[in-house]
Amino acid sequence: MVFNSYEFVLLFLPVFLIIYNMVRSIGRKKGNVRMLVDLCIILGSLCFYALFGMHNLAIILISITFNICTSIPMSFMREHSVELPLFGRKIAVQKLWLSFGIIFNIVLLLFFKLWGVFLPIAISFYTFNQISYIVDLERGDIERFKILDYLTYILFFPKLLQGPIMGYGEFETKLTQALDKSFDYEAFLRAMYLFSIGLFKKVIMADTIGKAVDANFSWLVGMGSLEAVLTAVFYSFQLYFDFSGYCDMAAAVSNLIGIELPINFDSPYKAVNIVDFWKRWHITLTKFFTRYVYIPLGGNRKGEARTYVNFMIIFLLSGFWHGTGWNFIIWGAMHGVLYVITRWYERNRKEALVAGGDQKESDKAILTENVHKEAGAGNIRHGIERVVKTILTFTYVTAAWVFFRAETIEDALILFGQIFKGGVRPFANSFSAAFQIDELWYILKVTPVMKLNNAWEICVWIFLIASFVMIFFFPNAVRRCKNCRLGIGTTLLTVLLLVWSVVSLGGVSTFLYMNF
Repeated sequence: MVFNSYEFVLLFLPVFLIIYNMVRSIGRKKGNVRMLVDLCIILGSLCFYALFGMHNLAIILISITFNICTSIPMSFMREHSVELPLFGRKIAVQKLWLSFGIIFNIVLLLFFKLWGVFLPIAISFYTFNQISYIVDLERGDIERFKILDYLTYILFFPKLLQGPIMGYGEFETKLTQALDKSFDYEAFLRAMYLFSIGLFKKVIMADTIGKAVDANFSWLVGMGSLEAVLTAVFYSFQLYFDFSGYCDMAAAVSNLIGIELPINFDSPYKAVNIVDFWKRWHITLTKFFTRYVYIPLGGNRKGEARTYVNFMIIFLLSGFWHGTGWNFIIWGAMHGVLYVITRWYERNRKEALVAGGDQKESDKAILTENVHKEAGAGNIRHGIERVVKTILTFTYVTAAWVFFRAETIEDALILFGQIFKGGVRPFANSFSAAFQIDELWYILKVTPVMKLNNAWEICVWIFLIASFVMIFFFPNAVRRCKNCRLGIGTTLLTVLLLVWSVVSLGGVSTFLYMNF
């Protein structure tokens, strides 16, 4: 069961919210609110996940059971400082036990990614959450293992399918804060507004665009140059709306419970370089790799060359995490290479500023540069420079996404070839037809546009322009819904987007990141 389904929107979510608020109210009166809320979230999340199939439920329960069996003795070992003589020195047993736990989680993940007969839904996300839990437990960041708290953290359904990947401590803090709050009518309306935006992004934008992209990737050699470019660009837009829509809905559902999830998607196509992009795209995955892979590899503590090698390792691992084909490795390598070049350039530029004059003057130059960056459009030269950087970054990211989407490297190269040698050809019927949704048909039918040749191709351009405006000019939806002024306008927009999206739920589709 996904967020963009009748079962979730009209049945599961309303029933869960009613039961959750009843349980929280009863728990407050009896003084055991945390235990009852934990049980409510655990049982609700298990029902939510079970609707993806009992085979998926069986795998997550196996993973959870093993990690419980890892956590209980690890907590005991850490509290009693158990050590074992090994190779002439004493080794903390919990560190060896931690290694065993991490290896099991990775092996289970790799088994299903490489050799399994199916890929369990969200296995990457709940595996990463469990690795972070046992690592934090061994480090002492988690005081002691509590089974209900642990199960609530792992199974919490708003973040189960695609993240965000939260640390246990952060989640525990947010849940504790939520239990101290009473029902907030305004927060409820803001959450519904955010959910409607996310559902619209997924159902109307991502799924419509996805049909056109799928149609063209099935016959790459038949595209003209313009259609090939649009195919690459639209796939970037599809990924954006799909993942952004999920993040908005996950945050909204969590807000309905009173828990505020960390922002995981922050207008990444507005990035001015690849470093900026990875501060905005899948933010919590980047933080996970930084905390649990990059820093243990040495981070930036072992020299400049080693730092860049560590960056490349992270991006290659990210590519492998998304898929096992060479096209995903190329995608990761493309991001890694540009990331290393950008970091190297920025570091040398700062050193040059310092070396170019006395320290006071260089500090003044750096300060001035930062002021210009914040001013943005207030400075014409800087504004133009920012636009150019954003276009170049988006172009590079889009080119990398082609490898991400293509079934093989050869398919990606064919698409690039069509961009340069496809020539002028009309759009394929399957491509333009994907954008001809009923709502546009009713509008265009009564306009003079219908008298033009290839009138229906205008639907392609409507979606292109709408996507461009939403992606590059609209503010982050989570922040907008949190800070906007509620009124008749936001209420009507919420109702419009919800009704439009729910009516269009006929062909329910999964989220792209659920496949990783």
